[in-house]
Amino acid sequence: MTMPHPDFTNIKTGWEPRLSAKLSQLPPLVVGLIAIIAGAIGVTSFSPFHFWPGYFISIAVFGLLIFTSTSSKVAFWRGNAVGLGFFGAGVSWVYVSIAEYGQVGSIIAGVITFGFVALLCAFWGFSAWLSWTLIQRFPLLPASLLVTLSLLSGELARSSLFTGFPWLLPGYAIENTWLFELLPIGGIWLTSACVILTSCVTASVLLKANNQLALIVTLIICWGGAAFLNYSPVSWVQQTGTLNTTLIQGNVKQDEKWLTQTAAQSLAYYQQATIEHLDSELVVWPETAITYTYPQIKPYFAAFSKELEDSNTTLITGIPDVSADKQNYYNAIWATGNGFGLYYKRRLVPFGEYIPFAEYIGPILDVFGMPMSSFKSGDENQPVLQVGEWGIAPFICYEIVYAEQVRRMVRDSDFLITISNDGWFGTSFGPWQHLQIAQFRAKEAGRYVIRATNTGITAFINEKGEVVAQAPQFERTTLTAEAKAFTGNTPYVQWGYWPTLLLLGICLVFTYLNGLILNRKNR
Repeated sequence: MTMPHPDFTNIKTGWEPRLSAKLSQLPPLVVGLIAIIAGAIGVTSFSPFHFWPGYFISIAVFGLLIFTSTSSKVAFWRGNAVGLGFFGAGVSWVYVSIAEYGQVGSIIAGVITFGFVALLCAFWGFSAWLSWTLIQRFPLLPASLLVTLSLLSGELARSSLFTGFPWLLPGYAIENTWLFELLPIGGIWLTSACVILTSCVTASVLLKANNQLALIVTLIICWGGAAFLNYSPVSWVQQTGTLNTTLIQGNVKQDEKWLTQTAAQSLAYYQQATIEHLDSELVVWPETAITYTYPQIKPYFAAFSKELEDSNTTLITGIPDVSADKQNYYNAIWATGNGFGLYYKRRLVPFGEYIPFAEYIGPILDVFGMPMSSFKSGDENQPVLQVGEWGIAPFICYEIVYAEQVRRMVRDSDFLITISNDGWFGTSFGPWQHLQIAQFRAKEAGRYVIRATNTGITAFINEKGEVVAQAPQFERTTLTAEAKAFTGNTPYVQWGYWPTLLLLGICLVFTYLNGLILNRKNR
């Protein structure tokens, strides 16, 4: 005789079954509205709001709605509804980018944005469907763990398919909690697992579910260990020097950036601002600060590069490059002066820098009059940039969201540098979310992150993930600070996913064994 999985609707007394019964009996539209509101609440956990319980509420409701679903189809649509609230609010800045700079008008921009959000929701809908299916098939395992595994799988798929969109992952919700200290150990996926598991166990406990003890003990260890690290920090890396650095924020309007007259004026400003900071060892311009191509600008820069070299100053700037046959364009970072290196962006932004399935989608966008970019991605194995004696791992804009890409390049670097043009986001909270993501990369890697942007948020982030200097948004300005060099690897840099897999594996083993014991007791 096998023990059936706890049926939350069969308990006859107490408030728990009443809650379960009401969720099961509410009209679908009402449940959908609750799900959408719950999903939207989750966005408050991320920058610039920093209300960390918000995301826990979203996932707890996500779990409750799955537990009380009557079929996998119902679970699928409920998961989609929570995702609609979360992604609809969380990535609303996509509409700003398309409506203001896509030249398609507000209606078409709304349709495209809704399509993008619907695609993201589908990952949560699939996770909910998979959760419900696994709950029925594996009754010895707790539903809370199965939902955690399913949602983590969905988030991993969302982060990988079609170059991936690993934005607003669960682990980013914990910046102001003790769990932030787990980043150097297991990275964003360990904190994501802890966030989802905490939320789902809470939902299960509310419904008096069985077989939660091992999961509760695991969470106590995780939260307790993180609290210990918060009050008794461990130094995973060692400081080896400093680099006097100036970041130049040009604040060039996005709709004027590529105009010939603006390009010349911007270049003149950046050069003059650099000359005024030749006492800095490193000067950084943002993504595509130079809108002329690399072959065009290199001869023009010969004398300027020599002046930089004579001052022991390295300039790092964003620049487009083009192949000799002028068939392939690249979004690049170039180091010149007292340094060298040319890096091509590896992770391109879908619909921004390349069109997925361009042979099918391209003609449709042509009908709408939407301009299309066609950049090529760089090779997977590219060396870091050299700044004097220091190695700097470069990341262009969107690339900083890829934890594994950063992890692979950290070993050869003393600093991390990311350049971006967040002018696409306008005054939305997109730039704040982007900055927060960079903070997590700094904490995971144990490295300073030097972040230069066109319109903000330009900042220095220390190895603890703390913003130590920040320039105001939408101002033409410079920001100078001492960036510290570090050597050594955090456990996450060494082990990657393994701490997270180990944690989930232990949970699976112990909850399964406990399920067997409970099953024997119920015979």
